[in-house]
Amino acid sequence: MIMSIEISLNGSSVMENKRNKGRSLLTLPKDYIVVDLETTGLNSSFDEIIEVACIHFVDGHEVSTFHSYVQPEPFDDDGKNVYIDDFISELTGITNETLQNAPKFKDIAEQLFDYLDGAFIIGHNVNFDINFLYDNFAASLGKEFHNDYMDTMRLARIVMPDLQHHRLKDLCEVFNITETQHRAMNDCEITQEVLSHLLAIVEGKKIDLSIHKTHHNVSLASLKGNVSLNDKTHPFYGKHCVFTGTLKRFLRKDAAQIVCNIGGKCDDNVTKRTNFLIIGGLENNPSVKGGKSGKMKKAESLILKGQDLQIISEETFYDLLSDYIDE
Repeated sequence: MIMSIEISLNGSSVMENKRNKGRSLLTLPKDYIVVDLETTGLNSSFDEIIEVACIHFVDGHEVSTFHSYVQPEPFDDDGKNVYIDDFISELTGITNETLQNAPKFKDIAEQLFDYLDGAFIIGHNVNFDINFLYDNFAASLGKEFHNDYMDTMRLARIVMPDLQHHRLKDLCEVFNITETQHRAMNDCEITQEVLSHLLAIVEGKKIDLSIHKTHHNVSLASLKGNVSLNDKTHPFYGKHCVFTGTLKRFLRKDAAQIVCNIGGKCDDNVTKRTNFLIIGGLENNPSVKGGKSGKMKKAESLILKGQDLQIISEETFYDLLSDYIDE
């Protein structure tokens, strides 16, 4: 189930949903499963899974795999019924033809849940994958996904703090790993290689991962730009964020203040240095055409050119901050 909780925002109350997820850890067991999903976006509340890949490792050796395409709900695109738009198809390499005969998530949910049941999960930027799995298992099976997990992106930020970007493609360049098409199973294999390199650095430099706490707990009312709240392991640290649309939970300046407290930066427009575009409500935005604002279209164009940029919803933005707020 997803629990409903009440959060105080500057004296007012907002009802939020909280997932009863497992723990984000920096300890690695001998037995784990590397997971990667391809989705139609980064918000598990309304975006959908289109591919699932898992590789089970024991003592660093592959013992089994799970893979499936997943058919999302179709939608009308200029009079044509499609499953994904051109942007997602170009980004992932998955086509509408590939998804035409794929099973729906509910058809693979039980098998996938059993495969992952109780396993320690590894993934790159895996918090998004965990949220998608949690919400889809809850919707399809009525079951909670409690698995503990490790994020190799977080580990990379700790182990290689001077590296400007910590995407899989950046780490592949550093470790001379051959990167092929951006697909789920290939990303699982690369994540395992990256993990091996990162753990070798941890061992070689005798890095004590236990000193890196999972999160700080602070109230929104106390956020005053205190540098002590900076977190070099957070996805927003050192990154440029831009907002578009009307935010429901915060004034834009308050949302920007939270980003700055973590150690990020906020800009007015999408540029070649933008790393996150946070999407609020677009109902009254005159620049919206085809459901996308001008900032969204520019961001999509930059993503396809290889920029380290993610388009996320306000809900996903809050989810990334949930460990930093007393609820």
